[in-house]
Amino acid sequence: MPILTLALGLLAFAFIYFLQKKGQSFLVRVLVATVLGAALGLLLPGTTEYIGAIGQIYVNLLKALVVPLLLVSIIHTVISLEDFATLRSIGAKTITTLGVHNILGSLIAIIVASLLGVGKHAEVNIPAGTEAAEVPSVIETMVSFFPTNIIDDAANNRVIPIIVFAILVGLGVLLYKDKEKITPFTGFITAANEVMFSVISTVTKFTPYAVLALLTDKVGSMDLSSVGDLLLVLIAVFIASFFHSFISTPAMVAVMGRVNPWPFIKRYFPVFMLGFTTQSSTGAISANVEAQTKMGVPERIASFSASIGSVFGMPGCAAIWPVTIAVFTINALGLEVSFSFYAYMILMALLVSIGTVGVPGIATIVATAFFLGLDLPAEMVILMTPISAVADMARTATNVQAAGSTGIIVAELERDLDESQYVAE
Repeated sequence: MPILTLALGLLAFAFIYFLQKKGQSFLVRVLVATVLGAALGLLLPGTTEYIGAIGQIYVNLLKALVVPLLLVSIIHTVISLEDFATLRSIGAKTITTLGVHNILGSLIAIIVASLLGVGKHAEVNIPAGTEAAEVPSVIETMVSFFPTNIIDDAANNRVIPIIVFAILVGLGVLLYKDKEKITPFTGFITAANEVMFSVISTVTKFTPYAVLALLTDKVGSMDLSSVGDLLLVLIAVFIASFFHSFISTPAMVAVMGRVNPWPFIKRYFPVFMLGFTTQSSTGAISANVEAQTKMGVPERIASFSASIGSVFGMPGCAAIWPVTIAVFTINALGLEVSFSFYAYMILMALLVSIGTVGVPGIATIVATAFFLGLDLPAEMVILMTPISAVADMARTATNVQAAGSTGIIVAELERDLDESQYVAE
């Protein structure tokens, strides 16, 4: 049966290639791949490992691009800036916009989870011996931002230390007085940056095929039989995630960025689906950067917002997910809470996302730290394990959507967005 699924998948690949030859847009091909992938997964469950391997190869390629892309593009970004004030301005606007994403994500999660009544009438039994995930202290997290061995950080995809290292190298170039001596280095960085974007452009052309393969595997391997009372939590997470991605995020683009959000929604959708199927915010960085630059965002802003957005703000993992679980816990345990508690919940989600930025296993760690901050039983986070992998599809896609929109907003706030390119097909 896996051979049959693979054969049908290859036929679907051929159809997508046919659409490409007929001149169908990238968006149309991704949408078709989404439908075909979901259909194959539903029709042939449990037989998707072969076609899933094709999608995993694509994910591995994307992840392999992350470290060289971050190093080269951020060094290039810093050395191309005129002064430190520009770097500070871009950084402040990026962090602020991602913070707004986090706050909105929490607010939406509270409303959706409350309206659906998640946790009401649920039977909650915390197994004996259940231990919550260990949360690193703020000091430990802050220390981990700074690289001790850049090779080890690269091997383990630790994004924050790589960003810090790249910024330090870029600042070293800016501060070096005799620019003639380091011309070979700056020339190498510029050339390497061009090469990286050429590689990224080539790899991302295969996105429709990857979406089809990955979605076939995800849908075909889902097992919701053990979900029970948690199904409503999963539904709430998906509703809140999609609402934030396609309603409140476009609203931010319109209000904060002062541009029509429709071109962003339409042209960025393939990257959203890439986040949805790969379940990797860092893996989507390269496609994120390319999509932003095609929409008229300067490369320095695109690379900065995409990289920072993969580890900070994260409305899916650091807001919608922990807040929805918290509402479930409050209802399931019959706790009486005030309006001010929900306001504190929104603030806590933002603070925890800052305090755990860049920590591996971010969704579980953030949720655990969030529960500890609210004095709720952190063991409840572990009870969400049966639905966490499925929820991660929506969580990650929402994070990726937020990071992409942040680049658009920051570029417009810096008066550096090429608006003619933004609206171009």
